[in-house]
Amino acid sequence: MDQEHKIDVKQALSVFDKITRKGVKEEDGWHYRGLTASTDFDGYTVFISSPKVQLTIFFHNKYTVDYANAAELEEFVNLLEKIDRS
Repeated sequence: MDQEHKIDVKQALSVFDKITRKGVKEEDGWHYRGLTASTDFDGYTVFISSPKVQLTIFFHNKYTVDYANAAELEEFVNLLEKIDRS
């Protein structure tokens, strides 16, 4: 199974919103509970990253995920779920 199918884009965008509302704004983006959220210059592409995983969501909810191994991705997905529920 392709690990990237684990990403729920709607949930990730909800978490992005929560990070930008509740997080601390710094030069590289908003920081909240171990995640960093930022956008490109026009706001159409959003980035959510942990120290080990980077999720990029493009226009029309297409996305890419950069990670080294399945355990890191699983940890990232679990953190998205935890923040979404809080």
